[in-house]
Amino acid sequence: MAILKQQGESSNGFDTEELAPEGDYVATCIDIQDEFGVTRRKFQSEETEEIDVTRFLFGFKGKDGKLYKVQTWEMKISGSPKSKLFKFLSDWLGKAPQMGWDYCELKGKGAVIKVGQKTSQLGKTYAFIDNINPPKNSLNDYTSQVIPVEQFGAGSQPSPEVQVASSPNAWSPEDGDDNCPF
Repeated sequence: MAILKQQGESSNGFDTEELAPEGDYVATCIDIQDEFGVTRRKFQSEETEEIDVTRFLFGFKGKDGKLYKVQTWEMKISGSPKSKLFKFLSDWLGKAPQMGWDYCELKGKGAVIKVGQKTSQLGKTYAFIDNINPPKNSLNDYTSQVIPVEQFGAGSQPSPEVQVASSPNAWSPEDGDDNCPF
């Protein structure tokens, strides 16, 4: 259950424990974290705005046989075809997502990801998802290699506490496209 709390800036995301190795892997979406009412500075401006953001946590088995976790960068929750979230979901699904669809249904689903690494200006190295594809396409089917979420300990641990400044009204597909929040 998510607890609503006042928040100014977004969290650093999930605890991924250790640095995930670079490479291509069959992965499982372990968790999805949405944060609402995050205060951010506008691009190339001193002005601030409140936005809603999300990030995805994936788990995979490395070439060394160990289980690793890697998360996406934070993405603005937006249904615009130009948004990072829309592109990410389109790449993962192999098609554009339907408006009004709850992307949290992807928790527990598989994907083929490319993990990269980047070093910050402070010298800390981060793993990130450089590319994502569906686990099955016309040439390959990796669905049998998708590891169940429970193997990553996600079934026994509660989801990270989501902190929000305000919560939008609930929306369902029955409300129609005119009331769609994105």
